[in-house]
Amino acid sequence: MTEPMIRLEGLTKRYPGQEHPAVEALDLDVPAGEIVILVGPSGCGKTTTMKMVNRIIEPTAGRILLEGEDVTRVDPDRLRRRIGYVIQQVGLFPHMTIAQNVATVPRLLGWPRQRVAARTDELLELVGLDPAAYRDRYPKALSGGQRQRVGVARALAADPPVMLMDEPFGALDPISRERLQNEFLRLQEEIRKTIVFVTHDIDEAIKMGDRIAILRERSVVAQYDTPENVLSAPADDFVREFIGSGASLKRLGLARVRDFALADRPVALMAEGPAAALAVLQRSGADAVLLLDDERRPRRWAGARDLARAADDPAGGARALERVGMEVRAVVEPQATLAGALDAMLTSRVGGVVVVDPRGAYLGAVDMSVIMAAAETMRAAARQAAGGDGAGDGPGARTAEGAR
Repeated sequence: MTEPMIRLEGLTKRYPGQEHPAVEALDLDVPAGEIVILVGPSGCGKTTTMKMVNRIIEPTAGRILLEGEDVTRVDPDRLRRRIGYVIQQVGLFPHMTIAQNVATVPRLLGWPRQRVAARTDELLELVGLDPAAYRDRYPKALSGGQRQRVGVARALAADPPVMLMDEPFGALDPISRERLQNEFLRLQEEIRKTIVFVTHDIDEAIKMGDRIAILRERSVVAQYDTPENVLSAPADDFVREFIGSGASLKRLGLARVRDFALADRPVALMAEGPAAALAVLQRSGADAVLLLDDERRPRRWAGARDLARAADDPAGGARALERVGMEVRAVVEPQATLAGALDAMLTSRVGGVVVVDPRGAYLGAVDMSVIMAAAETMRAAARQAAGGDGAGDGPGARTAEGAR
C-alpha cells in the first residue's frame, strides 16, 4: 500500500480547564496529490486539527507523519517551510509589494535574488495575475479575489509538497468564490499538491474534495470517503442530516462540464456581417445566434430583429453587430461543475450557458438538455451500483465513477 503523504495517529489536543479534548485521538491518512476536506459543525475541531499539522497549535498527544517522517518533535519553523498555508483573510503584509509577499519564504530560505524573482513571476502567472501589472502593487490596491490569488501564490512559493487551506474562499462574494474555486481546481490539475482544506460548507466540500472527512465534536470522524460515496451511502443519521436534502442536485456539484457532451448553438462570426449571421439563424430554427469575434470569443446574442437592425445600420459589418442584441454574460469553462453551470443558467435570458476554453474561445453550450442527460447518467450509475433496485438517491446508491 502506498505511504500517505500525511498520517495522523492518535492526534489529540487538550486545553487546560476544558472537560473534553478539542481533538480526541484522531487517526487520518491523507493520500499524496489529493484534496482532503475537513468539514463539520462549528466548533467540532476541524481548524484545530488542521493547525496541528503544521504545529501552529501544538498537539497534546499523538503523532504527525509527513512523508513517513515523524515531525511531531522537529523544529516547527523548519516544518512550516515544507507546508504552504492559506487562510480566509489571506494575511498579506500590507507594507510589502505583491512580489515581496510572494517571495517571503524563498527569501527566508536564502534563495538567490534572480531565482526568487523568476519564481515570483512564474507563480503570479500561474494564479492568473500578470506579473508586469501586479508585482509592484500593494495589497490594498487589489480586490478580495486578487488578494486570495496572491495568498495561494505565496503558499506555493517554495514548492511545498503539502498545503493547508483554512476556509480560503469563505470571505469572498458568491461570484468571486465560484470563479476562484474553479481556478484553483484547474491549478491543482497542474501542481498536484497534497491539500488539507477546512470548510463548514458541505457543497464546497463536495465540489473541491477528492475525499471528505465529516467530523463530529472533538474531530471524531463520522465518515471519511469520496464525495460520491458520502452522497450515495451516508454512514449514519448524523452524516445524512449534515449533508441535507437534495442528493441528486448535490451530485451536479461533482460532475464537470468537460465530462459531458455539450449542446450546439448557432454561431456566426461578427466579421462576416449581419446577413451571414441571419442566414445561420434562419437555417438553425433557433431564437438567437451567438456572435463570435475573430478569435471565436462569444460577444453577443442576437435575434432576427436585432440582425435586421444591424443590416440597416450605416456602420455595417461587425461594428453594427456590436450595437445589437444582448451581451454574453453566462459563461463557464470546462472545469466548472454542472451545478455551477445550472446556477449561471438561471441568469441567462437565452436558456443556456456558453462554454469557453482558457483563451475564451467558444466550445459549446450547457442547456437543460445537457443537465437532464447528465442527471439521468448519474442516476443510472447509482441504480446499477445499488444492484438495480432503483434506489438512485438511497443510502446504498453511488454516482458514476469518474463523474467528477
